[in-house]
Amino acid sequence: MRVLAFSHSMDLALELVSAGRELGDVSLLVTSDQDSRIGEVKGAKEILLCKEVDSGDQEVLVGLISELAREYDIVLLASDRRGREIVGQVAHRVGASSAVDVSSLSVENGKLVVERMTFGGKAIAVEELNLPAVVSVQKGKFKPPEEGEPSVREISAPSIERRMEVIERKEKPKVGVPLDKAEIVIAVGRGFRKKEDLKLAYELAEILGGVVGATRPLAADLKWMEEEVWIGISGVRIAPKLLIVVGASGQQQFAAGIMDSKVVVAVNTDSKAPIFEQADYGVVMDLYEFLPVFTRKLREMKGG
Repeated sequence: MRVLAFSHSMDLALELVSAGRELGDVSLLVTSDQDSRIGEVKGAKEILLCKEVDSGDQEVLVGLISELAREYDIVLLASDRRGREIVGQVAHRVGASSAVDVSSLSVENGKLVVERMTFGGKAIAVEELNLPAVVSVQKGKFKPPEEGEPSVREISAPSIERRMEVIERKEKPKVGVPLDKAEIVIAVGRGFRKKEDLKLAYELAEILGGVVGATRPLAADLKWMEEEVWIGISGVRIAPKLLIVVGASGQQQFAAGIMDSKVVVAVNTDSKAPIFEQADYGVVMDLYEFLPVFTRKLREMKGG
């Protein structure tokens, strides 16, 4: 099998190489802004270097991947927001089958067999895809290869008729540790009555050296927080050493994003809230009573 892999994130691209090696020979597409990290790539058969395309130029990038995809059996993309956007576009252009958020892959009887979470993470679906296929792979499911030097082949970008014009690009400011890399996360939900009250969670996070994440309603509906800290199956999946869920009921969309957390502490007034089914420790109490006292006690323990 011939496998083409690409991710906007080179860290995830290295994982895709490992996933692809279980299926066949892997060609990793590298764009101009990723050129400096070529030396980190191990295990791929070859690197396809396109210096004419920046990974941020989505329109040209989709055209390039679609053109290359016609020469491959399987295209692997990362299951982040940008990767999921490309899956459907490329699959449609080349007439391929597709799947997102895949956790395992194998080829059986000429078909690609994948596993992916379903029902909000309550079950694993096993699906057979006809080839060619375009899929996105979950982060952290494959360890990057450590051996095998790939050859490098420079390729040209396709000539396309642009339908969009990029006027300006601004990078969002990055504050602190990314949510999916944090060891301690405070996850906040609709139990908070006002945006200003979120300071209670930030004070706790500061004491513990953690970061604050949010459920879908706070990030997507109320817009109290950036979508980058939206935890869930459609947002960021996290696996911290300690997760404190405050004022969130723990519905399936959210629960699927925290399944790999090591220790989960839940704070909620409703003793029957679904989040307690996933919690190692539970506190049935109003967050407005609990958080100030808990934070003060931790501060006293630290001598602050």
